[in-house]
Amino acid sequence: MTTRPGAGRRRLPSGGTRRPSPLIAALLSAIVPGLGHLYAGDRRRGWWFIGITAVVVMPAAVLFAMVFYVTGVDLALDLARPFFESPGLLIVLLVVNGLTVAFRAGAVVDSFMYARGLDPSNRPLALFGFAFGMALILILTAIPHGWVGERNLALYDLLTHDFAADPNQGTSTTSTTTPPGSTIPGVTTTSTTTPPTTTSTTRPDPFAGEDRVNVLLLGSDSGPGRTGVRTDTMIVVSIDTETGWTAMFSIPRNFIMTPIPPDHPDHANWPDGLWGDPGNLVWGIYAYGLQHPELFEGPNTGGDAAKTIFGHLVGLEIDYFAMVNLQGFVDIIDALGGVDITVTRRIFDAEYPHEDGTLIEIEFLPGTYHMDGHTALVFARTRHDADDFDRMGRQRCVLEALAREADPVSLLRELPSLVPAIEGSVITDIPVAKFPNFLQLLSKVDTTQIVSMRFMPNAPEFAGTPTSYVAYKVQGYNVPNTELIRERVEIATTLPPLEAIEALNLEPLDLACGVADAG
Repeated sequence: MTTRPGAGRRRLPSGGTRRPSPLIAALLSAIVPGLGHLYAGDRRRGWWFIGITAVVVMPAAVLFAMVFYVTGVDLALDLARPFFESPGLLIVLLVVNGLTVAFRAGAVVDSFMYARGLDPSNRPLALFGFAFGMALILILTAIPHGWVGERNLALYDLLTHDFAADPNQGTSTTSTTTPPGSTIPGVTTTSTTTPPTTTSTTRPDPFAGEDRVNVLLLGSDSGPGRTGVRTDTMIVVSIDTETGWTAMFSIPRNFIMTPIPPDHPDHANWPDGLWGDPGNLVWGIYAYGLQHPELFEGPNTGGDAAKTIFGHLVGLEIDYFAMVNLQGFVDIIDALGGVDITVTRRIFDAEYPHEDGTLIEIEFLPGTYHMDGHTALVFARTRHDADDFDRMGRQRCVLEALAREADPVSLLRELPSLVPAIEGSVITDIPVAKFPNFLQLLSKVDTTQIVSMRFMPNAPEFAGTPTSYVAYKVQGYNVPNTELIRERVEIATTLPPLEAIEALNLEPLDLACGVADAG
């Protein structure tokens, strides 16, 4: 490129000239491509760069700013939905991001070279300063594109991951023989009428024409020294799709004789159609489903078994399930930067079983803590000086704290850390294309108005009465009072939350978890 003598020089009031700084020109073009050219005096090329920026780059920058600093959740999810439905679009987005950074870097270099041509000094110190300055400017120009690209790749990895698969899933679709080593009693080995497993993952949209969406949350007690899959945590979450009104129902792990739907193939395999006995507690239903793919449906028959039996217990059709193991619980909370949890009474355990199999001493005094993943897990799991039902209450509080922390914008910021944690620990049949729907639904939930019930004996809401969620005991294990449970679940899911809490004589979850006092 040739320049006319004196081109690009600016006349000062004294009549002298000032040569534009190449680094300032480059920096201005890093901010807005073409701005450095205008500064250096090349107006024609500067306006070309600015015009391209206005058409291509600026809309993306404006959308980015609106998502993170103005509109937030709704716009972010609206923009994300096409990519969740067609993950291949993320590859297109990655290419566009690469072309954009190349365009911006080109504008930086071009404006620098133009200004440099006006003062072709070859002083070694000046050359070193120019080289160092340009390298720094180019790095700063590329950083936001690297940030976007990293999340682009992480999101593509997330959206193409098979979340429904479980390595423990059985493969038989014709035999009804109990798997070798199984000690599950009451299962007949002569039935030949059970339908084959379907592998279809197509499900009706729970947000289309459905008043509520029901999700079964399972916490898997897997780890060193533990065999099989035991779901220590079982919580049915029911959310009104229009209002976000939410109800949570915690199912004790030591229930037995839980009803199976009368028309289900497994109904005849258990006495009176009641799953479980003192040798088979409900925490084993997921594993039972994995062992018997001939009895249940879908790509994950363990999840289908849990949805079918627990859904029948509470009187709700459960749409989806999600299961997370212990280490995943820790990693996900850590990726979110921790959670704020209020401890309402002293908790002490001299021999808490750490995830690595060792025994440690733990103590929580009353107060509000910002807990990392490991600490939150300890808080949720310990039961040395309490019982399963007290632990169920603390697990509700951890979920409430996660709901407060996990807004979609925060999830996007922490995506590179979250994706490995989620993929390595979460099993769910929620279709990836539905993730934005659930995130938007989560944003509607008012955590101060959640209806929360624990199906425990001697529940506080029944104090001073003979009423109980437990009908009777068999060898010390609880048999659920199914009729009462369903009646109260119906109230919890049909009334506005505050009315339901009052009608059911429940303590509001934010009070039970100390959130209101802490605030």
